[in-house]
Amino acid sequence: MEDRQSQVGSLRATLTASALALLVLAPLSAATWKGTGPFGGAAELIRTSPAARNLVLAGAHNGLLYVSRNGGAWWSHVPFPAQFAGVLHALEIDPRSGAVWYAGVESENAWTSGVYKTTDGGNTWTLLPATKGLGVWSLAIWAKNPDVVAAGTSSGVWLSRDTGAAWSHISTAGDSELRPVVSLAFHPDDSSTIYAGTTHLPWRTTNGGQTWQSIHDGMIDDSDVFSIQVDPLKPSRVFASACSGVYGSVNAAERWNKLALPGGAFRTYFVAIDPKNDQVVFAGTTQGLMKSGDGGHAWRSVSTEAIKSVAFDPFVPGRVFFASTTAGLLVSTDSGNSLHEINYGFTNRNFTTLTGAGGQLYSSSVYEPVSGGVYRTDNLGLRWTHAGDAPSEQLLLMAAAPDNAKILFGAGYHGLLKSADAGKTWTTYKTPPPGTRITALLPVSSTALLAGTEQGLFRTADGTTWTKVSDATVDSLNRSGAARIFALTGSGALHSDDGSDWKKCGEPQSAVTWYGLAFDVASRNIALAATSAGLFRSVDECRTWTPVRNGLRAETASLVLFHPTRPSEAFVSQGGRVYVSGNGGLQWTPLDEETQGNNGPSSLFVLPSVPDKLFALFPRRGIFSAAIPSFEASSLAGAAAVRSGYGASSAPLSGSKGTGSSYPATDLSVSGSETGGSFNRICAQAGRSSACTTTFKEKMFQ
Repeated sequence: MEDRQSQVGSLRATLTASALALLVLAPLSAATWKGTGPFGGAAELIRTSPAARNLVLAGAHNGLLYVSRNGGAWWSHVPFPAQFAGVLHALEIDPRSGAVWYAGVESENAWTSGVYKTTDGGNTWTLLPATKGLGVWSLAIWAKNPDVVAAGTSSGVWLSRDTGAAWSHISTAGDSELRPVVSLAFHPDDSSTIYAGTTHLPWRTTNGGQTWQSIHDGMIDDSDVFSIQVDPLKPSRVFASACSGVYGSVNAAERWNKLALPGGAFRTYFVAIDPKNDQVVFAGTTQGLMKSGDGGHAWRSVSTEAIKSVAFDPFVPGRVFFASTTAGLLVSTDSGNSLHEINYGFTNRNFTTLTGAGGQLYSSSVYEPVSGGVYRTDNLGLRWTHAGDAPSEQLLLMAAAPDNAKILFGAGYHGLLKSADAGKTWTTYKTPPPGTRITALLPVSSTALLAGTEQGLFRTADGTTWTKVSDATVDSLNRSGAARIFALTGSGALHSDDGSDWKKCGEPQSAVTWYGLAFDVASRNIALAATSAGLFRSVDECRTWTPVRNGLRAETASLVLFHPTRPSEAFVSQGGRVYVSGNGGLQWTPLDEETQGNNGPSSLFVLPSVPDKLFALFPRRGIFSAAIPSFEASSLAGAAAVRSGYGASSAPLSGSKGTGSSYPATDLSVSGSETGGSFNRICAQAGRSSACTTTFKEKMFQ
């Protein structure tokens, strides 16, 4: 009898240890983020390389960088240290190598400003030390010897003759007239002759910066000179674009002649000579793209889009690339006579929301006069369609009804809106109370709605009568777990079953800021909190909390999400990355080995009808999707343990470092004939098929 008890005890210990080992299993496969769109948005800069066929580099005002290695057919994001931290004014490629790029940044933070350089195609970047703190507005590389690089800055002109290792200030220090330098150009045969455009006049040096001459004769006073182009074959022929129009000179800018553009085309962002035909000149103006075929004497309109930059393909005749603030990236294959968009993979929009129901996903962007508004996809992001704009409103908030994917509720600066046709048309919706600002929004059904305002939280069941359900000023509303609704406020978190009665959650830690709350779909008790002090876990319906550190750090966790249909599966965003757990939030592993840039997602979303795919909204970069990795056995043990709740136990989990996490009080005691039944029971608790039993057995006894 004692031997039998000893055997059972030994088996119990083996099963318990094995089950706990399964709790820390990583996903069986890593996920990969794939950009789905909505593609497009504002682009500022575009460059090609004479050393790399089909290489095209594009940049946005906010520091977003994209590269295409197939002639613009698809764009890939390039992680950049100054992304969203400054203004990207300049971008150049060393003509000898398609992997050497320079980027000029100006920022309010001195440690971000300067010239950035990469020698490996954007994989790594260096802020060139001598330029750190300089607000860089323009860059120029001398084509005859690309070791020579000039930078136009807020303090004047700087020059390097060793690919950026050392720099000299070659304009007069303290000269307020010769700064900021927003455009630069070298004489094609003499690096000592440099043209510099400022926000009021153009300048020129012919002795490497020892002296500078104002060259504004013929140009309207106080003209912002946005670009200067020197004809590489006829250096005395120079063009300049300015806020006052386009100018040309035939005597090295000793005197300018104002060129006659079509009516209304006044402010001109750039002027560029086609390197294959010096009689073809392009100008990007407030009235769109202009083209001249006779050296600038006569012009015609090519496109009404706001074009800010141009790049000529050195390998494919007639192919020209354009960057536009209204249409994104464009290409012409007929020497600029016609343009079409090439935005696949490129996104730079001011997205505000990601929502969905059924098989539909929605997003909205604001402050885009032409292409902003609501976007919709019914094929999981394979194609996004522009659903339409809300009338005279910027949709700051938007949410889909959980029981009818065509019904959307939105909030702008002036109140509530409702769409019954998937965002095509919108009608005004009664606001609680009238005139108040909406701070949060959540449909409970196609008729019931929760709205957070500066005067409290309100609920309506019919869209006509509103009832105040809380005095709290709510920052965000969402649903999680089994019909659980939660609200985040400036002083904590609330939760409710139907939005009528609310309970306050306990504080994870004193003086923390809440960023997210999530409940397990299979348990009312298990909750996760994303806060400024990291991720916390509760086993008593968010009353008390324990910090989670297994795979995470004690720093801001910005988002947390429990899977809507799979018990124990959860996601959290921390430090710009997304992590996944298959055991109720006890242990975490990166969802993807590759970071998605400097910033993590602003939203995470799983459609219950598509449980194997995670969607994420990344700021400015749009919606990405990733296949959710399979946890199989790890989630089986986790589900069994987590759903039963956690009680007092003998020892902390390995790696918990005394955080208070403990072993689950799960019944794994068995006799020899009951072993298969216990495996079946665990799998049944986890909602898995009979195949899971076999997998679980193999994991236990391997």
